[in-house]
Amino acid sequence: MSWHIVSDSSCDLFELDGAGEELDFATVPFTIQIGGHEYLDEGNMDIDGMLQENESSAEIARTACPSVQTWLEKFSKPGPVLAFTISSALSGSYNSAVAAKNLLLETEPDKEIEIIDSRATGPETALLIRLTRSLVEKKMAFENIVDRVREAADRTHIIFALKSYHNLIKNGRVSKLKALVAGHLGFWGIGVGDEAGEIAMRGKARGVKHMIRFLLNEIKETGLAGKDVIISHCFNEEAANELKSGLQEIFSGVSVDILSTRGLDSFYAERGGLIIGY
Repeated sequence: MSWHIVSDSSCDLFELDGAGEELDFATVPFTIQIGGHEYLDEGNMDIDGMLQENESSAEIARTACPSVQTWLEKFSKPGPVLAFTISSALSGSYNSAVAAKNLLLETEPDKEIEIIDSRATGPETALLIRLTRSLVEKKMAFENIVDRVREAADRTHIIFALKSYHNLIKNGRVSKLKALVAGHLGFWGIGVGDEAGEIAMRGKARGVKHMIRFLLNEIKETGLAGKDVIISHCFNEEAANELKSGLQEIFSGVSVDILSTRGLDSFYAERGGLIIGY
């Protein structure tokens, strides 16, 4: 009987290395609505087109989390299920997943299923998903895997550098007061996810080199939770690679993977944005 790892599309992963007959990985998509156009955050989504439309539109774009029914369809397969969502402080995705879990348990009370609120997004969630895969491969018991993943979620961190907080502000994810440090006169705004999974500002940096130096100093001060780091970028592979090189110079033996942001994280990170899970 297969294990099932399920995540909303905030994880920035489409596939999971090592998935096969004993381990299945699937995602459920957010939707992004710009004017009368709806984008579904799946593999064929035109991310560049979505960003261009949003950048040129005077209307406020909206995002919608996966429905209860969409989660339920993924949960209903035979076998244990561990699901991951974007921070519940930023979206209703976690509540939607929990509602689907509770519906399933009404008919399958012995189902092994748990929902993990990542209190983050993108690369930090991806780190937790990859940890889950490694624990499943070790044939650990379901309860032990859940405990280990929750412990890891408490240790891991997320930091991001954005050239614009326009969409975060418009959608109420960060206050205008906090966002004043970002998006003006060539400044990058640097923020982190706090313990509650909300956005906390750290400061600003002018220019790419100062931004990367700021990120490296913050990560060095916080410390790595393990030996793996994931960088998600929105059309900014050059800065992601520069940050990767800096991390490898500071932390001996660190493994740094680079991902492109999927639709939801592209919408909120906006063009050029970096998100780092560590």
